[in-house]
Amino acid sequence: MKTPLISMTAAVMAATLSMAVADPVAIAPTPKTGSEDWSKGDYLTGNWGGLRDRLESDGLHFFGFYTMDPAGNVTGGKRQGATYVDDWYFGATLDLDKLIGWTGGKFTVSGINRDGPSLTKGYVGSQFDVQQCYGGQNVFLYGVFLEQKLLDDKVILKLGRFSCSDDFNASPLYGYAMNNAFNGDIRNVLFDTQFSAYPFSTWAASLRVNPTPETYVQLGVFQNSDRQWDAHNNGLNWDIRNEDGVFAIGQIGWTPEFWKRPVSSPDGKSAPEMKGLPGHYWIGGSVSTWEYPQFGTSVKATNSYGFYAHADQMVTQEQPGSDQGLTVWTAGGLYPQQNIAIMPWQVNVGLNYKGLFPGRDDDHSMLHVAYGQFSSDYANTVEAAGNGRPQYEMVVESGHRFAVTKFAYIQPDIQWIINPAGAHRIPNALVLGAQIGIIF
Repeated sequence: MKTPLISMTAAVMAATLSMAVADPVAIAPTPKTGSEDWSKGDYLTGNWGGLRDRLESDGLHFFGFYTMDPAGNVTGGKRQGATYVDDWYFGATLDLDKLIGWTGGKFTVSGINRDGPSLTKGYVGSQFDVQQCYGGQNVFLYGVFLEQKLLDDKVILKLGRFSCSDDFNASPLYGYAMNNAFNGDIRNVLFDTQFSAYPFSTWAASLRVNPTPETYVQLGVFQNSDRQWDAHNNGLNWDIRNEDGVFAIGQIGWTPEFWKRPVSSPDGKSAPEMKGLPGHYWIGGSVSTWEYPQFGTSVKATNSYGFYAHADQMVTQEQPGSDQGLTVWTAGGLYPQQNIAIMPWQVNVGLNYKGLFPGRDDDHSMLHVAYGQFSSDYANTVEAAGNGRPQYEMVVESGHRFAVTKFAYIQPDIQWIINPAGAHRIPNALVLGAQIGIIF
């Protein structure tokens, strides 16, 4: 049976599509695949003969992304071998203001399809997953939510089904990594608590307030469930049970620009703008009321809590106002409950340079290092099972993302996994691979 939200979405999409097709003025010639106009566009599928622009102006935005992570363990680890995993993310956003006059409203529905076997489980043996597209290999209905902006966009309310990783503890810089120690969120938050993350969504609500252009405060409440990570329900089990818990999170952020200088407008006519070196800083914390399994006992803990922080700062700029240059970043997570946390402490550092090589202005070169420390209680259970005593695991990753077009990239990648699983029983592993991404 269709829910009212899905029915409304289907009706609006169908009406908007028929309206766009019925207007011959909106249809423009489609650039041929491989042509210069096509290669300079934003999408692999082009502008659909002008239909995409028409739909956008009427309030309907379609999106589709494909990411693939082929990788091989060439030495060390559990054994040598190679796998590939991939991720399709697709959906539509409805601008309700344009469609039905609902000021500040947007409705989004999205889906995910993931495929492929894990290189980490079969060949590397590490705690951190070396392929960010692994996890929840199935087809999912993902996001179904309403977003409402108020008070000149200073207040944003979001309600529906989505994951905590969509809005909290995440940075675009993390997406330039292939290893899940970096990609997505500071990873120990997922090891140690019920932090919901892509591709698994839950019932949720979040509120973001932007008191100034450089500061924000956001709060979120998310459903906890023992079926939260079940890859077999396809995102279709929407019930709320008595045994479910609540995950509450808060984050405070600051987005300054340092050493501002006047920057002339591209047309040379408008007054110069003051622009500097951008940075992003935030701290956050969460608490969860739910029954968490404790290591070495059948008695469950009744809550979880912890903290995280992030800082990134552009430190060099090729010219005033440019987004080309070097950005330095770091992130850390502390979930101190040794009885329930696999990895209470993790810290990441990274360098990201946009446009390092002449003539490659949109490429990104990056170097990342992650360190995660295992909890003593978790180590006790592993040691008792005869598998050594986990202490720490480290990842060093480097790559270069070649921007082939605006809609496609390929990123050769190398990872050095130090002390996989933390117990000095698995040899250090060298993983070679690539990330490949396409926007449809």
